[in-house]
Amino acid sequence: MFSRLDLPTVLLFYDTTLLAGALAIVHVRRSSCRPEGLMGLACAYLMLAAGAILAWKGEEAALPAAVWTHGSLLLGLAGYAAFYAGIRAMAGRRGVSEWWLFAPVLVCFVAGWVTGFPLDNLSRAGAFHAAAVLSLASSAYAMLRNYRVEALPSSRILAALLALSGIVYGVRLTFIVTGTAASAGFALAFFIQMFCHFGIALMVATISKERAEVRLARLAETDPLTGVGNRRWLTSRLPKQLRANSAILQLDLDRFKLINDQFGHAAGDAVLVAFADCVRSQLRESDLLARTGGEEFVVFTPDVSEAMAHAIAERLRACVERLQITDNGTPLPVSTSIGVAWVAAPAAPASACLSKADDMLYEAKRGGRNRVAFSRVSGHPQAVA
Repeated sequence: MFSRLDLPTVLLFYDTTLLAGALAIVHVRRSSCRPEGLMGLACAYLMLAAGAILAWKGEEAALPAAVWTHGSLLLGLAGYAAFYAGIRAMAGRRGVSEWWLFAPVLVCFVAGWVTGFPLDNLSRAGAFHAAAVLSLASSAYAMLRNYRVEALPSSRILAALLALSGIVYGVRLTFIVTGTAASAGFALAFFIQMFCHFGIALMVATISKERAEVRLARLAETDPLTGVGNRRWLTSRLPKQLRANSAILQLDLDRFKLINDQFGHAAGDAVLVAFADCVRSQLRESDLLARTGGEEFVVFTPDVSEAMAHAIAERLRACVERLQITDNGTPLPVSTSIGVAWVAAPAAPASACLSKADDMLYEAKRGGRNRVAFSRVSGHPQAVA
């Protein structure tokens, strides 16, 4: 079938795929929560399409050889440089200025203009295929690295499509270098590239959708003021049964209503943000921190001894006490009371631990505030101290 299709017809189909992909990516960018890199990808598709159009017109002898050979190579090289730059930005990678990616393109173009190598079909195709292999392989690697940061299912599919596209170009490059390339092989390769480019555009759109879903889920589980998790987030991550040597801490800002009444809600918000930052700075990566009410926070800390749970609670209390927050030069009194429920063997239900920590919090309040009240909890109700 491929031997019966001439190269201009294949290039026409190839152009159609690239133009459709560019339009799809531009449309996705308009509603994307992370549009970085998408315009670069769309421009890459358009440059590759423009380069293919020049090659198509050149094959039909509609343009001078010097125009379409040098022009199609320049657009092809620049297109794959922009493609890699777009994938890098989409994957959130930084560190190398994107303009440096186009420096080799300029060098190759100048070398081609001086030596005239683009006038030779195989030399021109070899340079284009080498640039495509390098760009696509680097892009696939960038997406695989990005998967470690945000485990989006479509990231690996996109990486696979990029790798497949690069492999096809690599095989064709081998045939070019060895002098065994044939027009039928070029047609087959371009058909595979059509599939890959269509799939890449589809995966870019899918990744954008998955990111939006993750963002919405994060917003639904994050306290918008302090940036810590909310009650829903805590419920989804707190084990139903807390293992021995773990602790629940209930924290409550002392006399917070007085701060709001005397200094206003803006001052109260500043206190909440500073309080959350202070507590978060004292916790480990494995600990959970959530805002469960107006001025109420919960900390879950696993794998701690009884003495460590005491020390953590006291360290949090002291950290909050040291906060220096002012409103128009007036110091704001900030302290916290903490109730601690430490789980002794065997495991205990999370609901019982939360309830006990809440009881201890009120005991700390009754004891004069700015203090820690501690209790041991086991899996047997009668063993709750």
